[in-house]
Amino acid sequence: MRLLRFIISRTFWVQLGLVAVLAVVGFVALNVFLRAFTRHSERIAVPSVVGVHMNEAEMALEAAGLQPVVMDSLYSAKGQPGSVVEQDPAAGVEVKGTRNVYLTVYRSTPPSERLEVEEGMDAGVARILLDVKGFPFRERYEPSTELSGLVMRIEDSKGNLKMPDDRLRKGAPLVLVIGQASSQQVALPELVGLTRREGMVALKRSGLSMGFSRWSFTPGSGQDSSQALISSQVPAYTPGRQVNEGTAIDLTFEQPVTETEVP
Repeated sequence: MRLLRFIISRTFWVQLGLVAVLAVVGFVALNVFLRAFTRHSERIAVPSVVGVHMNEAEMALEAAGLQPVVMDSLYSAKGQPGSVVEQDPAAGVEVKGTRNVYLTVYRSTPPSERLEVEEGMDAGVARILLDVKGFPFRERYEPSTELSGLVMRIEDSKGNLKMPDDRLRKGAPLVLVIGQASSQQVALPELVGLTRREGMVALKRSGLSMGFSRWSFTPGSGQDSSQALISSQVPAYTPGRQVNEGTAIDLTFEQPVTETEVP
């Protein structure tokens, strides 16, 4: 009976009406808030930031109500470090407010690449490989009967030898040394009895190159190999013998006799 009297009382209906009013007001307020937050009706034309430094690009996008996001970077010797090279969405596209705009910028430091150019590689293939990897290079030709038209070696700008597994920064200048056949005759030097280091000097001075190396022992260090003695050479030396410039001379090395080994 008490519940029935409360339901039909004026107090119940006043409270019920107050709850209904509050519910309607809350629904309207929530709808207005969501519309303002999501900004469904607002469309913003994306400004152009390509070619602009990243800091200025970020300020321009934020001023337009957009969110800049640096997604990637790439290196170009001709690009201005830190400047925007690409944007997504493109300039002029109308998007919803607070939309992310993804930027690609030029990096300031070049990435490193494996050289992958080795002795005996076709010179044309080596040229393409160096171009693809972003290494500027100049060519130098040296006489060689064995490696005519092929790569003899790669040097840096200071003349240091570079190996296929060496990693260099893109843009590093290189020298591509290519073999070239020569009909010019040069005197064949006598190399037997010289150390490996002395033999290399003699070959270079004569315009020849080292061919296949045979070792009668296993060298334990760079010092061991440089001091190894040449025990034979092919072609063999005879007084007055001449060979084509650039001919590769095969050498056999033996371990030098130390003072402690002398009987």
